[in-house]
Amino acid sequence: MIVFAFIVALLSAVVMIWAGVFFVVQQHTGLRTTATVGDCEVTGAGRYQRTHCNGTWIVGGSLLDGGHVVYGDIEDADPKQVGKDIPVAVHGDTAYTLEPILPAVLIGFGLVWFGVVLLLFRVLARGPRKPAA
Repeated sequence: MIVFAFIVALLSAVVMIWAGVFFVVQQHTGLRTTATVGDCEVTGAGRYQRTHCNGTWIVGGSLLDGGHVVYGDIEDADPKQVGKDIPVAVHGDTAYTLEPILPAVLIGFGLVWFGVVLLLFRVLARGPRKPAA
């Protein structure tokens, strides 16, 4: 049972770190442009609250030069940004805000959790201490 818990804890740390790195890559690659946040839907409450925002941006140059408007998801946008233009990195029909907070939190918590798991593994691998004679 302890081995299973260790594997699950280790995998959760790796997934957090991977998700943070994924967002960093998405933010620093792709087409840089400005998106207009159209609407945001907030569902759930408390720690189960989720926000999903959509918006529009232009790709392919100006509309007069053959560019076109894309409507899609804007990851990590905030409901306070509805109606505002924000800088994004675009991948297909998904735009990623350039805010560094989400990747930093994911990578930070992932690294801390990874350290805690390794420390617990080290303590458990030592086994019980023998009393001094």
